[in-house]
Amino acid sequence: MDDALQNQSQSPGAVGPLRPIFALGAPLIGFYLIQTAINVATVGMLGRLGDAAIAGVGAGSAIFTAICALLWGVDTGVQAVVSRTTGAGRAERIAEVLAGAYTGAIPLAAVVAAGAWALGPKLVALVLPDHAAAAAGGAWIAAAAPSIVFLALTLPINAAWIGSGRPAFAMAVTLLSAPVQIALTMLLVLGGGPMRGLGAVGSAMAMDATMLGAVGVQFALALRFIPGFLRARPRGLIEIAAIGWPIGTQQSLLQWALMGIFAIIAQLGAAPAAIASVLVTLTNAPGQIETGFAVAAATLVGQALGGGDAALARGWGWRTTLVAIVVTAPMGLALMLAPQALLSAFLRDPATLAMALGPGRIAGFATAIGAPAAVLGFAFRGAGATKIAAVVPFASLWLVQLPLTAWVGLGLHAGLTGIVWVQAAVVAVDGLALAALWSGSAWTRVRIDSAAAQALLPTTLRRIAIMGGAGAGKSTLARRLGDELGLPVIHLDRLAYGPGWARRGSDAMSAGLAPLLEDSWIVDGTYGEASSLTLPAADLVLWLEQPVWLRLFRAWRKTRVHRGRPRADRPDGCEEAFGWRYAAMVFRFGAWTQERAAQMATAAGQVRRVRGDRAVVRLVEEVARTQSARS
Repeated sequence: MDDALQNQSQSPGAVGPLRPIFALGAPLIGFYLIQTAINVATVGMLGRLGDAAIAGVGAGSAIFTAICALLWGVDTGVQAVVSRTTGAGRAERIAEVLAGAYTGAIPLAAVVAAGAWALGPKLVALVLPDHAAAAAGGAWIAAAAPSIVFLALTLPINAAWIGSGRPAFAMAVTLLSAPVQIALTMLLVLGGGPMRGLGAVGSAMAMDATMLGAVGVQFALALRFIPGFLRARPRGLIEIAAIGWPIGTQQSLLQWALMGIFAIIAQLGAAPAAIASVLVTLTNAPGQIETGFAVAAATLVGQALGGGDAALARGWGWRTTLVAIVVTAPMGLALMLAPQALLSAFLRDPATLAMALGPGRIAGFATAIGAPAAVLGFAFRGAGATKIAAVVPFASLWLVQLPLTAWVGLGLHAGLTGIVWVQAAVVAVDGLALAALWSGSAWTRVRIDSAAAQALLPTTLRRIAIMGGAGAGKSTLARRLGDELGLPVIHLDRLAYGPGWARRGSDAMSAGLAPLLEDSWIVDGTYGEASSLTLPAADLVLWLEQPVWLRLFRAWRKTRVHRGRPRADRPDGCEEAFGWRYAAMVFRFGAWTQERAAQMATAAGQVRRVRGDRAVVRLVEEVARTQSARS
């Protein structure tokens, strides 16, 4: 991929088409707002039971969300892989990706659900000093545990719909299930007719039943619209895990930190805990709208990178952020300017309502400025740069917000008002940090090649040249592809050197190589005189890139492990030794440069830069699939 393209950027104010943002974002926003409506209705019903019920379910939900966050990495990984493969024209892989996701997600969910059922009530009791609130929250989380398994069944499919540009499917299922869940919640929480209400635990049972029904609907849709669903072989689990684990880990740690913040608030009493739960519910609507735009940004960024266009990917991130700000900032301002009108629908106690007005105004301000952090965090996910998306919120939450919450709220006796001010400051800093990172080029350099690598392999794979620096893994990949394709492997080191590492002249090396290139071959090595013969004839040229430290280690290990032993890629009569000159050569040579790009322009076939071991594994899998399909 041309470095000039990678370094292109768009300013935050760049204007471009908005229709794809709304085409993807509107169904997603509808999907998330329906979920918000369910939460609002549930909290409204619990409000009739008093502050203890609201605080208890709030604490139980915080713990439940922290537990479920372990599965969100699967969602992120599936969406990133599906969006990139869709952008590269490989939609037939969706069933394989889902099969791979289920291979890891279902066993994990079963273990997590058992842990939630056994330990959840004890965690609620640790968080809430109020006994009535702890009892309500403990009963709720134990009853909600089965939903974790149902979540593991629906999350990958929802991610596949979104990643492939069909979020309306996810919204349709939620639209069908929402009224059912609200009706069941009302019946099970408050009772009706001859049925007696079950209180807080009833809302968890309603969620279980609704999610089970949603699983059936999702599977029916997937069987109809995803070819090979439930029949495809699992593939891509490693890729999904590699992309998703930073987000799964970060989201889990984030939710545990939020639970810690809730525990700090609970130390102030049941009323502040109830206010915190209501504020979370009220800010959920703009937050979910931001999430809808954010997921749209992730899909558009991933598809742009799948097509090899880093500049377009950057532009989608900026434009979606601006749209989210325009849509959600007024909602935050409404809470900031008129908190009593909104809070009174949930808080029935006059003293509790009066206590909530100040924190409500601050929470409205935080909501008004929250879009950049939400949207750009997801944009990095869509790019596959999940470590960037994970580090900023993790550092700000654990290293700044959580300690400051305890110090300001309890140590300085600033109470809930001080705690919400801390949250607003963290939201602002997160947005600025992610915007600065999105303006840079590191994420495009890291991800553009792995995305571009999704391009289809050449129709003919009879001549392959593998190049790169020492220790990059050229010989190993050559042997693997040779076994897979049944092609002879030519190691250039054996032609370039005689006994005792005596360097042969260019003419002698070319004369020895030319007869070997008359038929099919895989050539391993990076020599200028050989490139003039291999590049114009190769169907596929691979440039392997690895970090310098890894190439150094592998070069050193090769000289130790194979000392005194014959090796297919080493010239006869030569013994390798690792010294300063060899190390300096590894440092100097192996990176992709403009000169290297100009040299590759002479290649007749496809040129791929393959970065990292995971990309090598994906390449071999792709070759195996292609070979199997053609045989």
